[in-house]
Amino acid sequence: MTSGDASSREVARLVTEPMERLIAILDRGEEQLDARRAELAEVRYALFELSAEGATQGSRRGGGAFEPLTAERAAPVLRYLLEQTTEISRVCTLSVNAGAGIEQENYRLNQDLMTAGRFRQRTIYPMDIMDSEDGRAWVHSFAGVGEEQRLSLAPPSEFTIFDQHALVAVAEWGNVHGDYVVVRDPMLIAAFTQLFDRAFERGLPVVRDEDQDDEEVRLVKLLGLGLKDESIARYLGCSLRTVRRRVAAMMTRHGVQTRFQLGLAAAAGELGSPQESADR
Repeated sequence: MTSGDASSREVARLVTEPMERLIAILDRGEEQLDARRAELAEVRYALFELSAEGATQGSRRGGGAFEPLTAERAAPVLRYLLEQTTEISRVCTLSVNAGAGIEQENYRLNQDLMTAGRFRQRTIYPMDIMDSEDGRAWVHSFAGVGEEQRLSLAPPSEFTIFDQHALVAVAEWGNVHGDYVVVRDPMLIAAFTQLFDRAFERGLPVVRDEDQDDEEVRLVKLLGLGLKDESIARYLGCSLRTVRRRVAAMMTRHGVQTRFQLGLAAAAGELGSPQESADR
């Protein structure tokens, strides 16, 4: 093998593989940017801790459990806490159109970490999120990276629990347009975790397009939960008239006289699926 042959191959590689080389350069650049962002997020969080320490020194001596966090500084703090999460993130959200969590960099980082298997995420969404195209796109996007999702008629408030070491919540209960607080007190975090877990258990799963064939069975379960017809129609994505027509048909089929009786039977598990009833 001559040096001329090696040079020829190198020239050929440079000519025939420009796309691969450019992709490799971009990959290296993105890795460097990610590392730099993580460093900057840690610096920002350290500055936040220092400023919060000075601002709340008096309340800390008195046993204060909340660290104030302005809306402008919330996004980098959330990024840092996402980076530190290794087990599970519990998210209770009221809106995907407001708040620090919707910042594009946080959105991308959250999904990247979940895709990489760094932690699980459970999220409670308000039921009316499925009424808008943006809301549906957000929910389906996070479902695609493995998020466990529930819909609630009335989510408690807006907060995120990072493992068991930190909690970020809106400073004013239910107000997504204001400032935030950071909570590190283990007892408070445990209380918020209990609140979240119970709300998640009571929540309704997101209806997928492939699940539409089970709407009658789902209607039975929704009746058992005591939901109003308007809420059921919103959840199933059908009209109020359709819900009432289906309920009336079920009452006739199962021989009950009132909606209350139908709801009791549903809650007790005494109503089978429509197919099971037809076979009797």
